[in-house]
Formats: sequence, C-alpha cells, structure tokens
Amino acid sequence: MQLNSNAPSVDFPVGRFFMGIYWVSALSVVTACAFAWGFLFGDFQGWRFNSLLLVWAFATCLSLWTVRHGQSPCWLSWDGNSWHELPINPPVYSSDNVLACGISVHLDLQQSMLVSLHNLNGFRKWFWVSQQSFPERWHGFRCAVYSRSE
Repeated sequence: MQLNSNAPSVDFPVGRFFMGIYWVSALSVVTACAFAWGFLFGDFQGWRFNSLLLVWAFATCLSLWTVRHGQSPCWLSWDGNSWHELPINPPVYSSDNVLACGISVHLDLQQSMLVSLHNLNGFRKWFWVSQQSFPERWHGFRCAVYSRSE
C-alpha cells in the first residue's frame, strides 16, 4: 500500500449532525400548525383529526429519538489510503472490524463541511465537521478530504 504523500494520516473528531434536531423540530411545528389550521377552518374533525394527531405525535417522538440516538461521537480517520469511522473509546481496536470507506464533500463552508462516508455495501453516513472541533488538525483534515489515494 503506497500512501499519497500530499495527504497526511489524520484523525478528526465528529459528533452528531447538529442540524438534525432543528429540522425535526421545525417539521413538527409546521405540521402541528397545519393540523390546527385544518381543525379550525376546515372539515378536519372527529376520528380523522384524532388519528392524524396520534400519527403526528408518534412520528415526532420517533424522529426525536432517532436524531438523539442515531449517531454517537466518533473519529473520522484517514490512513492515507481510505477513510474509516472509529469509535471515540474503542474497547479493543482491530482493523478487521473496520470497513474502508470513501468520502464525499456535499457542502464546504471553509470552516465547516458537510461530508458523507460511503462503503462498498452502499451504506452512507453523514457528518457535519467543524474546525472548532480540533483547530490544530483542520488543515490536515481538509488536505485528506480533497486528496485521492494513489
């Protein structure tokens, strides 16, 4: 395995996608307003209103739980050849149970990036990466993201 000399090996800490809770909350509020509007000014009452209100409450709770428990803090790790997602405190590190991934940049705001890791199985995981997480490694992380393995 020959490493790309332009991209250093780097580990960068990432956490949950911070906008997830805001998107879920905004969707929940907009939907609640639509239900209230329909109930007050439309023919939206009785069993239809009750069943849709129950579905809305269930979907909101499920969305909030998914956002909260869906992604734990981890490291994005570039070894010079491929990307890996590593737990913050691994019980025992073994390269056998870590899948090699590719990375895609979807939004680059210079001091923060929206990236996704994707493996050969088609699984994709999203990360919001910010310079504030580890300013000393930000330049190395950006170099690794935009480099290609040889």
